Amino acid sequence: MSHLRYVVAVSVLANFLTACQPEVEEAAKPRYLYVASGLCYSGTGNTTYSATTASNVIFRLNLETAQYEGRIADFTTGFDAPGTTPVGIADYDADHLLVLLEHTGQRRIELIKKTLSGERQTYYNNTSTAAPIGALQSAARFIFKTIDGLLISRSTAIEKLDTGKARETGTGTNAWVQAPGGACSASITNITSLATYPTSSNTLGYNIIYTHSQNASSANNRIGIINGLTGWNGTTGCLASQAAPALTAYPTSSVYMEDTGRVVVSYAGISGSMLNSIYSYDVDETANTISDEFKGYEVPSVIYGASAMTYDKSTKTLYVATGGAITNNFTTGTIPYNIEKFTYNSTTKEFTRAGSTSFYSGNLETRCISSMFIGN
Repeated sequence: MSHLRYVVAVSVLANFLTACQPEVEEAAKPRYLYVASGLCYSGTGNTTYSATTASNVIFRLNLETAQYEGRIADFTTGFDAPGTTPVGIADYDADHLLVLLEHTGQRRIELIKKTLSGERQTYYNNTSTAAPIGALQSAARFIFKTIDGLLISRSTAIEKLDTGKARETGTGTNAWVQAPGGACSASITNITSLATYPTSSNTLGYNIIYTHSQNASSANNRIGIINGLTGWNGTTGCLASQAAPALTAYPTSSVYMEDTGRVVVSYAGISGSMLNSIYSYDVDETANTISDEFKGYEVPSVIYGASAMTYDKSTKTLYVATGGAITNNFTTGTIPYNIEKFTYNSTTKEFTRAGSTSFYSGNLETRCISSMFIGN
């Protein structure tokens, strides 16, 4: 090969490798488990941290190594009113997350950059009970991003904001879901988590799954399905429901495993069979029904007082935030929450703990974990 041909060949090869480099870097980009520690719910009868004693931070873990990488936001530094607590987080886009902050009089949603100590800005903060009525007019608990906006649990109702941050109503000035009847049985006291599943039964393409804790021994400890297109319009909208496996099994969190067509629900209580467990249910995405109740995991020494979950469908892995000891008072001895990792077997429908120790052991920043999601 002549010298000229050699130079040309090397140059072409170098350009080819350079052109491929961004794709290689993008493929190697780490993924994170984003965690909010704030006011959380771990089942009736269990005492957890209050808005002022919770950690009140958002941090991230490297999903592959489980290494702590630092705080995204800290609501205890003095810039926020004491007791400002992150009750829910959601993935917004490649660069930002949303956090639902609970504080009487200063309830709001913030948009925060995913960088460590990320820049914060107010995304939504209408708490008005008079016209125009706000979506944050009573205690906030959970936030979930949809293809057409946001779903927000106000504990006693489900609010919906469209992509322009306008409040959508079910009937009159009522919330998108307020006092649903039918099989949903007017479950309005403590809506603990929200999820969606894809469906061809309406033009929007999804329906809403919610978990409800009655805060008492009750058949209203249950899962409900609401029409995603209409919400609850005062007469219709409840499509199906499923009672908890026991009257004192309090559903605390849920996640829909789209790759398996099943919804996973964590239950928490004080003691007894089925009360601190993980169940899954089949969701018929066309008929909009719930069936095939299955207990996938129950070891109280590992899962007790679960408070949040998220699912990684790329690895069929479930992450569960849970009290770090078997006790109905987690504040005694400042017991933190652990994060447990499970693999899912779609044949047996069972969850298997990954390893013999927690994926991430609790510390001063995990009192108590209110919400998690997996993102870039």
